[in-house]
Amino acid sequence: MSEGPLWTVAGIGRHCRGFARGNLAALLSGQAVLTLVNVALLIMINRVYARPGDATDVGRLAAVLSLMTAVVLLAVSGIAVGLTRRISLARVAGGAERTMTIGRAIGGGITLAAVSGFAMMLLGLVAPPVVYAAAKAWWPEQAPKIEPYVGAIQLAALWLPGLSLGLVFSAVFDGFQRMRWSLLAEAGTFQVLRLAAAAAAMLVAGWAWTGLIGAWAGAYALAAVLMGLELWVLLSLERQPVAWRQLPLGGMVRDAVVMFLPTVAPMLFSQAGVLVAWVAVGDQGAATFWVTWSLAVAVTAICWPAGRVLLPAIPGLLRNADLKEVARVFRLAFWGASGVAFLFIAAVGAVKGWLLTCLNQEGQGAILTVLLAAGFFEAVRVVFNPVLLGSGAERSLALLEWVSLAVILIGGSAAAAIWGVPGLVAVFVAVFALSMAFRIRLLAQVTGVRLWREVALATAAVVGLTAVFIVVE
Repeated sequence: MSEGPLWTVAGIGRHCRGFARGNLAALLSGQAVLTLVNVALLIMINRVYARPGDATDVGRLAAVLSLMTAVVLLAVSGIAVGLTRRISLARVAGGAERTMTIGRAIGGGITLAAVSGFAMMLLGLVAPPVVYAAAKAWWPEQAPKIEPYVGAIQLAALWLPGLSLGLVFSAVFDGFQRMRWSLLAEAGTFQVLRLAAAAAAMLVAGWAWTGLIGAWAGAYALAAVLMGLELWVLLSLERQPVAWRQLPLGGMVRDAVVMFLPTVAPMLFSQAGVLVAWVAVGDQGAATFWVTWSLAVAVTAICWPAGRVLLPAIPGLLRNADLKEVARVFRLAFWGASGVAFLFIAAVGAVKGWLLTCLNQEGQGAILTVLLAAGFFEAVRVVFNPVLLGSGAERSLALLEWVSLAVILIGGSAAAAIWGVPGLVAVFVAVFALSMAFRIRLLAQVTGVRLWREVALATAAVVGLTAVFIVVE
């Protein structure tokens, strides 16, 4: 097959057919399952727990889910991505110590995840009643608002060990670039159990929203056990032992501190937005932001595999320094993510009235229209954050993400208090647009690949489509 330009079939096949046949195809399948499960859960939750004009239960459930997800992401995600990078670097370097280095990294990752998960669980069991007692004593007007969350957070805390270990198990699969095993573990095991537990709780047992949380606690624990067995099978096939002595715990913790936010910023920021909306506007605001944001950025789940495949591949790609080849791969990743985002925005925009009515969020079309543009910026983030992490720019990227998170928490809270959910949405879009520009600049600095023309064209197309929707509405 001739090389051909990047935009031809020959060029794409020449440079990316390995990813398309193996790792990328497996991850795309997994993300398709994840997207379908999340859409099914979004519809089920809103149909069961929301009533026209009253989404209180949905808002409460969204607040608890966001709190627990944010806690896990803060504590464990950096450990997971650091583990993936350590394994991929050891595999590229080779040498006599390769097997032991990887074994110690896996042992350290599992140890840190287990300790973090059980520590968070204990905190989640103890803290809610203490906070409620303090509220009754010093802020009695806030106590009724906190009371419904005490038992729910304690139930949700039971998720944390299983969810933490599951993240680390998946990180090992990624480090070995065994994305089909990631598909089996994450989609075939975790997501299927998650959906089955939710269906049983909502449709079969008819439980309240707190019952759904309890059902997920059992599902996450069982998923962790099954994913652990799958990991054991993989390591046996790879003849890779897990070492439990001389673990690099200090180095892995340092990696985690630097790398966690650039890795999970899209997910963590969404959870932060739900919590800001809940604090500033109340349960209804939390439900509105959760529903519209989930619809708007589901595109990131589809685009995320590109960055996830690139993360363990970057050390080898940059080691054989060929700027033209690197540029081709990056441009393909950018145009792939941008194209998917554009089509997704057009498809959701065309049916958003029906979707919002189905989800008991009538009248929120303007918010969803604007957030759809943010979905494009998020798609670029999930593709190139892993590239920057693998290129040695983790500290600069971490600083950018920390600043973005601070602006969302502080500026978003102020805007939501004054203008409600629309104010929070405006802050999100501004932060994501600016951070995307800084990210493309940083990519040019560390890799030499300049994508400004591509970014300008794709952004103009997305902004133009958003303007058309606004004018038509």
